[in-house]
Amino acid sequence: MVIADQAYRFLEQAVARHDHDLFFKPGAKGWLIYGRQAAQNRLLQEVDREQGQALINYFKFNGQMDLSEHRRPQIGAWHFHQHALNLDLRLAAVADFQNRECLVIRLLHELDQAIRFVAPQRFDQLCACLPRRGLFLFAGPTGSGKTTLLYSLAHQLSQNQVILAIEDPTEINAPDVTQLQVNGLAQMDYPALLKISLRLRPDVLIIGEIRDQETALIALQAALSGHTVLATVHARSCAGIVERLLDLGVGAAALANCLTAICYQRLIPQNDSSLAVALAVLTDQRLLDLFSRPAISTTNEWEVWQNDLQQARRAGRISNAVCEKYAWG
Repeated sequence: MVIADQAYRFLEQAVARHDHDLFFKPGAKGWLIYGRQAAQNRLLQEVDREQGQALINYFKFNGQMDLSEHRRPQIGAWHFHQHALNLDLRLAAVADFQNRECLVIRLLHELDQAIRFVAPQRFDQLCACLPRRGLFLFAGPTGSGKTTLLYSLAHQLSQNQVILAIEDPTEINAPDVTQLQVNGLAQMDYPALLKISLRLRPDVLIIGEIRDQETALIALQAALSGHTVLATVHARSCAGIVERLLDLGVGAAALANCLTAICYQRLIPQNDSSLAVALAVLTDQRLLDLFSRPAISTTNEWEVWQNDLQQARRAGRISNAVCEKYAWG
């Protein structure tokens, strides 16, 4: 089998499995190829050194990456279109200490509207807040479905509103959204793109990640000026979201004034082998309690979360082991 056909087969199978990433990881005899869906890795195949390097070179060449460079980190992109497959790929490569190259291929899927939830009423609670505009913040581990949830919410607003997204990198193809991608080499970082994006007068602004004080302050400014802002931050709970923004130097009064909802989520494996989003949502008084009574608010957050998991367990949708594993997020 020629390398191009083998690469096509790996991508075709990855799309069929709904994998988000393909990993080429150096092994003892060559390369181990993994597929990743949510937080679960699956070994697909082990290939020898010659075959593995040929596959990596094939992807790098089409991703406009330097084939002669094996040590320094590289990134690339490829719009893959063969037979029935039509998808965008984002590539990242770097070598280990033995100069063996690692390659990660991110598959950018079209938005899947059929998101399943452990407790659908939490999603309904979140959707009910959308007409109020303001700042919506989301947290959860890598691969917990945050971007998919953001775009699902944005899709509900796209019928009569202008939506603009800024991401690093873009992870979902959304034709009804104007999507901008961070590019450090072109001096297009989050703050620079945010500043120009507000001049484009979007109704809804999606920020892939709030990483620094400048990005946080611009997001708050946009929310206070009447935009709907959907953004992610790194935190391990709803309470942690507020703590993270305060650590970035955002004033508590300004944050409390613009926040409409905050969410923490995980992807939970169900007994039928599907994945469902477990969602903690804080709005209204429970959200304000994070600023005045953080200990009580945190306790209430985990009580609701654990109750949702227990109901799913009693309904036979998740196992006892899963319920215990995800009891604290």
